[in-house]
Amino acid sequence: MRQTKIVIPVLPRTIDEIKNLDLDLYQDADIIEWRADFLPLGQILEAAAVFFERFKAFKILFTVRTAKEGGALELSNASYVSLLKGIMFFKPDYVDIEYFSYPEAIKAMDKYRAQIVLSYHNFKKMPEDLTGRLIQMDKENTAFVKAAVMPQRECDVIDLLQITRDMTLEYGPHFVTMGMGDLGMISRISGSITGSCWTFSYVGEASAPGQIVISDMVRFLDLFEEK
Repeated sequence: MRQTKIVIPVLPRTIDEIKNLDLDLYQDADIIEWRADFLPLGQILEAAAVFFERFKAFKILFTVRTAKEGGALELSNASYVSLLKGIMFFKPDYVDIEYFSYPEAIKAMDKYRAQIVLSYHNFKKMPEDLTGRLIQMDKENTAFVKAAVMPQRECDVIDLLQITRDMTLEYGPHFVTMGMGDLGMISRISGSITGSCWTFSYVGEASAPGQIVISDMVRFLDLFEEK
């Protein structure tokens, strides 16, 4: 059994597209991430009934990635919280919350902490204060803490791997980290060493730079994590 779980984002633009997805393409996924921000805000809850029924055999991570952190929707604080609360009717296994962009959301979703993935995304750089950010997020006692950053040089990637390992040893195995872009690709397949417990792969369309297609990801993880 693989130590690192594979998450595959699904980025539908219409409800009909959800209905026509070929589920066989996702059989190697441990978790399906529904990136709902590619739909108009007013259609997301309507689409949820279709999406959760279609992917009922999978664990589902609900994500509405906002423009503040590289996504496709601009949402007010109130709209963001309202959407997250509304989606809980469909009982997702996990729900993503952008901790630093919408800090009030964690309080509004307090009773769902065991399902929350607190996330932070930086598409410009590897921040110098990443350790502090991870510690701050970890104090919220959610299911997982996720950080995706953009390394600018090789030592940024090495720092990210070391930080992830240190955080896992100190606070437990619930961190998900990745370096984006070509430089960061090694971070997506090194979870068995660093402790990063999820990796994001793709079918058809990547949702972030540097993601590895599912067929290659399975091959790499089977090679590195074979016991």
